[in-house]
Amino acid sequence: MRLVDLRNELKEDYKAAVIFMRYGNFYRVFDDDCYIIGGLLGYRIYDNRVGFPITEYKKVKKVLDRNNISYIFYNICESIKELNSYDLVLNYYKNYFYKKDLMNLLIEHDVINELEKILILIDKDRLNNLREKYER
Repeated sequence: MRLVDLRNELKEDYKAAVIFMRYGNFYRVFDDDCYIIGGLLGYRIYDNRVGFPITEYKKVKKVLDRNNISYIFYNICESIKELNSYDLVLNYYKNYFYKKDLMNLLIEHDVINELEKILILIDKDRLNNLREKYER
């Protein structure tokens, strides 16, 4: 069984837990979990995943405990806390990254300097697509 398949199985059973999969000397998280880890720890989200060295395990665990978020480090099989803030933190960081991408889009099109003109011309479909990306 591939690790991705195993991760998906674990996620079905533990929807409100961050699932960490070990790949060599790194742990990776995927999909919605990457927003929580990227937001709380400042790790870069790349292609809908976040990775960090296994030496960061204690640091990551401490941050999740402090924020009352359940987690599973695969191969260690450690799950913490039944009741947690997973959904609350996920929604917060999805909104955070949405706003960050939206601001980059505005800067990219020099909207900051010409806001009045641009507000009339904003492509509502593109804006809605960006919003939907982060509301999933």
